[in-house]
Amino acid sequence: MHHMGHHHGEGGVYFLVRKPRVTWDDAGGFKDVKEILKEMVSLPLKQPELMDGLHIDPPFGVLMWGPLGTGIKMMAEAAAADAGAHYIYVSGQEMLGKPEEIKKAFSEALNKAPAVLFISDVEWLAPRAGADYEWEKGNLRGIPPTFADKELTRLFIEEIDNLQGGGDESPAKKGVMLLGSCYRVDVVDQALIKEKSRFNRKVFVHPPTVDDRVEILRIYINRLAENVASGIDIGVLAEKTEGFVGWDLENMCKRAALNAVKERTKKIGMKHFLKAITEIDPWLTPGMIKKYYDLRELDCSHYYTF
Repeated sequence: MHHMGHHHGEGGVYFLVRKPRVTWDDAGGFKDVKEILKEMVSLPLKQPELMDGLHIDPPFGVLMWGPLGTGIKMMAEAAAADAGAHYIYVSGQEMLGKPEEIKKAFSEALNKAPAVLFISDVEWLAPRAGADYEWEKGNLRGIPPTFADKELTRLFIEEIDNLQGGGDESPAKKGVMLLGSCYRVDVVDQALIKEKSRFNRKVFVHPPTVDDRVEILRIYINRLAENVASGIDIGVLAEKTEGFVGWDLENMCKRAALNAVKERTKKIGMKHFLKAITEIDPWLTPGMIKKYYDLRELDCSHYYTF
């Protein structure tokens, strides 16, 4: 199989290997998160000798967690681009029932070093037994419909341990940074995140703030460029979109364009955007936003610092 590009299966892409195509600027907002990723993921691949000389231990693995639709995957790829490394993306969802593909992805990461090995949706691969997925009464948004069997979970953790020399050293020493993501830190097998190794560092990708939404909206509105009327107040749109994640904001901009079409006008105006906001059901409810910050509060802070 050709090494660059996708490894296909019946269900689509299991994992892909490529030179990263995304930069920090492509992912809107989250300046704070990007800073942490630059330190924890890109720097160890860029300056290994210097870090070694100063006795700074790079992370064994970094787990990004937070709402779906915020651009976590783009930020992972941007971290690889920043490091001048290969980007290897593994879809946790696509890996169910495919132990051979998981093994292949891990060996590919070592072959392609320097590389960022990013595994999304680790809660599908290694679910926490007896986890409570409810956000608030009756709200189960984002819950995986299906999970890995125990055998696959065991293999996944074993592959991580092998990559980390049995848990003895960061794979950064071999030129691989291990990065994972999940939508909630409390529904992942605690064996993955409570060890001195495995995912021993975490990054909370919080619900988008007003500032994040301003930046995300700017990206989407710029794409509509010449079709947007002057006098669009992005600050106001950001204020009115509490609970919107990146994909909600993208849909809102598409709706605004549609609203202009329905009025037979070539320019998308402020009223079209404001109407569009009322037509989107945001991903995050106030209860979910509160729960995210509560979960972060409960988590030991030493996992979040270098």
